[in-house]
Amino acid sequence: MDNDSLDSLYENNQQGINIKAYLLKGLTYWYLFVIFIPASYIVAHFLNKYAIPTYGLHATVMVKEESKEEDIAGGLQLFRGRENLQTQEGILLSYSLSLKAVNELDFGVSYFKDERFRSNFEIYKNTPFIVNFDSTYTQHNNIAVYIIPKSKTNYKLIIEDFEVEKELKFGQQFTQNNFSFNITLKEPNKTDSKVFKSKYFFIKNDPRNVINGYLSRLDVEVSPERSSILWLWLIGTVPQKDADYLNKLVEVYIRQGLEAKNAKANSIIEFIDEQLEDVSDSLNLSESNMQIFKQQTKTMNISEEGSLLLNNLNTSNNLLKTQKNKLNYYQYLKKEIERTDSSTMLAAPTVVDINDPVLLNYLEKYTDAVTDQEILSVNIINENGIPISRAANIKISKIRKRIYAHSIKNIEVAERQISATTKEVSKINRKIDRLPVNERRIINIQRKFTINDDIYTILLKRRMEAAITQASNKADKIALDVARAEDANRKSPDTGGNQRKALMLGFILPVLIIVALEFLNNKIQDKSEIENGTKIPIIGTIGHNDKDTGLPIFEHRKSPIAESFRSLRTNLQYLLKDPSQKIITVTSSISGEGKSFVSSNLAGVLAISQKKTLLLGLDLRKPKLQEDFNYYTEKGLSTYLIGQNTFDEVVKDTGLENMYIALSGPVPPNPAELIESPKMIEFLEHAKKEFDYIVIDTPPVAIVTDALLLTKISDTYVYVMRQNYTRKNVLKLINDLKKASNLESLSIVLNDISFKKGLGYSYGYGYGYGYGYGQGYYDDDIETKKTLKHKIKNILKIK
Repeated sequence: MDNDSLDSLYENNQQGINIKAYLLKGLTYWYLFVIFIPASYIVAHFLNKYAIPTYGLHATVMVKEESKEEDIAGGLQLFRGRENLQTQEGILLSYSLSLKAVNELDFGVSYFKDERFRSNFEIYKNTPFIVNFDSTYTQHNNIAVYIIPKSKTNYKLIIEDFEVEKELKFGQQFTQNNFSFNITLKEPNKTDSKVFKSKYFFIKNDPRNVINGYLSRLDVEVSPERSSILWLWLIGTVPQKDADYLNKLVEVYIRQGLEAKNAKANSIIEFIDEQLEDVSDSLNLSESNMQIFKQQTKTMNISEEGSLLLNNLNTSNNLLKTQKNKLNYYQYLKKEIERTDSSTMLAAPTVVDINDPVLLNYLEKYTDAVTDQEILSVNIINENGIPISRAANIKISKIRKRIYAHSIKNIEVAERQISATTKEVSKINRKIDRLPVNERRIINIQRKFTINDDIYTILLKRRMEAAITQASNKADKIALDVARAEDANRKSPDTGGNQRKALMLGFILPVLIIVALEFLNNKIQDKSEIENGTKIPIIGTIGHNDKDTGLPIFEHRKSPIAESFRSLRTNLQYLLKDPSQKIITVTSSISGEGKSFVSSNLAGVLAISQKKTLLLGLDLRKPKLQEDFNYYTEKGLSTYLIGQNTFDEVVKDTGLENMYIALSGPVPPNPAELIESPKMIEFLEHAKKEFDYIVIDTPPVAIVTDALLLTKISDTYVYVMRQNYTRKNVLKLINDLKKASNLESLSIVLNDISFKKGLGYSYGYGYGYGYGYGQGYYDDDIETKKTLKHKIKNILKIK
């Protein structure tokens, strides 16, 4: 066959992907799917049954907008117009808020039921007993204490960390290693008998771990967007416990907001009370002096001039008092700012009738920042990546500096105004000094009384306003929906999803195993692997020989393996078109690939077709043909090549129709030289005259090169490969041999294929002219009735 014919055959072999072959290869390992798919499903069922389920809960809170009418103490808008929702999220996620909630809940001890396959199943309030700790002991956190109730009176106590195991009575105090407690049944008379067959344990919790555990699971979000509704989400294994936590957190959150508002009002009332106390003393003194003076002097009225001067003096003194109030207030601010405590609340200027819009704006921002600083966790991050508590500190510092600068400036202004007003008062007083003595004295007493009375009245009014505001304070957060355990949404395990994943995994794992086995397997398993690795054609596939003979072609002529050799014979006839082409050289890469088996049966199938055939054993190093034919002799090809025997003495009749054999003879020390000798050519020329075909069994080419010594006289080379035995790197070897030795007429036979492997081979593989078995053409000559045992062994590939 020429190169064009070989290339054409190779291109035909490469057309498309043999999907059927891959599917059948998967069927080879069907037992992996039978094992893994049910096993995966069973594992999924086990996980679904014994996994501790998780549930999702939620609560919703609405943050109200404050109206601008909610002012306090004469116009100070004390509270922010609209809460910053990001800040509110931070408050809800703060450690301090969660700490308050946990402290108000009974989360100090966690109770668990130690069940089979799930030992950490928390039962919360469904525990049949309770633990009573002795507060005089420090106790131990996070140590599992096992309880096995024996009866309504006794139980078994196990503490593995302390190596303690003893029986105690319910109510009996246990004390050891700063651990002191007693255990009592909740309802002894109603305790189910199942309790006495179960095992429980409890753990005294570290509050920090409890809080951090909830904060790690808590999620807060605004929904819908741009609304004032906050959703609190929590996923856990104990719905009732999580619901209690969420509801308590919301309760503390709302209460804390109201307390913050009341605290601001309280600071204003305290400031006013301090001022009232001073003014009240002055007012009482002035009133007492007025009464004493009138009784002593019998003076009741003031002259018209005196009244005018008194009015002017009162006006100036009121102005002076107002200016002094401003001075006192701004000095108060300056003093408070100079203190190191940055969280001090500052009283508003309106409480002393000071109208300062700039300062009011500063104080409102300052109050909000101080509130945030007190309740926000350091772990909450704003949109700029800075912790909110740190951002609040920075904001407070900036506002305090502005308030301080504003106070210094207003102190200077107030001092100048006081100086000017004091001069005006002095001028009026000089005029009063020219009045009669009694009139002057009564005017002075009246002036002081009027001033103190006006101030006292104003302060009382402001205090009343602040008290009313405090009494009417309402929380600016409302709980819309509370968390309910009965409404919890189950999150895991996803029973249906796990089963689907298990079935998929049960299918994928065998596929991966098959792929891995195929990837790691360096043996040729499929003829497509040969076709993809070389252009050399495959002229035949030989099935596994399960017969008790090495020559099934004669003893089982209707068997599938005999049919495969007939197909091989047909394909060889297309290679050897010329009647002068008679020499067929059979070789392989290494021993064990079935080279001698193929040579013997190929010669046999040629002989059966009425062709006189000689089987020549040219493996002078490790002969094997004599074992197959059970024929041993000291005369053979080696003795012929050294001139000891003639052609007729070496060539023997096998007793089989048209089949003759020439064995290798004794093993010589120089087989290669003998094969290259003229006697070898002489032998083959003689054989070509007497026989129609000469089949030469040669040594493996990967071990020795004896087979390649016949390239000049051989008409075709048949290279035998064996399924699951020949390595894939042989394909490179055979390609190199063809190129280096110019073996144009080289073909491949794949031997010992197993049709149980599902590779889909056909014995009639050739150039399109052959025919295969499996279509009713042949029948095995021996029909064996197999028992159930044999069938099972056959399925499991047990020989």
